[in-house]
Amino acid sequence: MVTADDQELSLCVEVSVQDASWIEDLPPAPATSPVTMTFDGETLAARDADAIEELGYRYAGTAAVRHIQQVAHVTVSWDLVNRHPRWWRALLDLAHRVYDLRFGPVQHALRDVLGVHVAARRSATATMSTEGPTRRRPSA
Repeated sequence: MVTADDQELSLCVEVSVQDASWIEDLPPAPATSPVTMTFDGETLAARDADAIEELGYRYAGTAAVRHIQQVAHVTVSWDLVNRHPRWWRALLDLAHRVYDLRFGPVQHALRDVLGVHVAARRSATATMSTEGPTRRRPSA
């Protein structure tokens, strides 16, 4: 469950990953706060983890929710949505589903995914460096 300490995880955006070209449409993450992403499986993570980090997302790990197709889950705060509406709109254009994490049943259904995101954010907070991630498009 997302606790009061984890309220920055307000939304979970599910992006369907059809093939390797999906990364070309992913908008670079805002530099102002960490945006974590998980993948459904190790194969997808091995292929795309470096590319999403080049775009400013923090790879949090893998956590499956038993989907028919491969997906990536991105956690986003309401504050980030409000401060970066163009980025949010571009991410929504890729979204297969968007979950509001204020609801217990959603948190229960996504508990494995959210656990990976929460752990990654806590780890990032504990080991934040002074230099930010690069924001360049991945090379093919």
